[in-house]
Amino acid sequence: MTEITDKQRQTLLSMVEDVAGPEVREVAIVLLTHKGELTDEIIAEELDIKLNQVRKALYKLHDLELATFRRIRDKTTGWFIFYWKLHPEKITDLVKEKQENVLEKIETRLEYEQGNMFFSCGTKGCKRVTFQEAMEQDFICLNCEERLESFDNSKIIQVLEKKVAQLKGILDQ
Repeated sequence: MTEITDKQRQTLLSMVEDVAGPEVREVAIVLLTHKGELTDEIIAEELDIKLNQVRKALYKLHDLELATFRRIRDKTTGWFIFYWKLHPEKITDLVKEKQENVLEKIETRLEYEQGNMFFSCGTKGCKRVTFQEAMEQDFICLNCEERLESFDNSKIIQVLEKKVAQLKGILDQ
């Protein structure tokens, strides 16, 4: 396993917890602290948790492409033994993928904001509606029955454009 910096380690553990949960983070910590490969039995013993919980966590790490395994058949029992290894260097790819997903969602929202005209009654707790929805409601709020007025979403558009530019700048590095 390649040596990683403390920052990379923190990023890895933080991302794993965000994406897969605290149990998977604990399994990742065990894999990070040992050199070489570990079996699921050793991890379960070290964490004092059930073997099936460890296996679920390992498969989540595998799905994230952060862990790989090799299997060997035990000659006496005939059962497979899985040896797991963590690949922390792949965290950069995972972070980039998540940033690209966020960028895509923000761009979709930006298109929605730019492509629609909105109306609102201005009452706290009431939601704004598109022009089409306002027309269908005869420009009356369904929640409080106040008149719907034009809603200026230019500040929302500015914030979204800024976020898009920031993320594109990060991704272009």
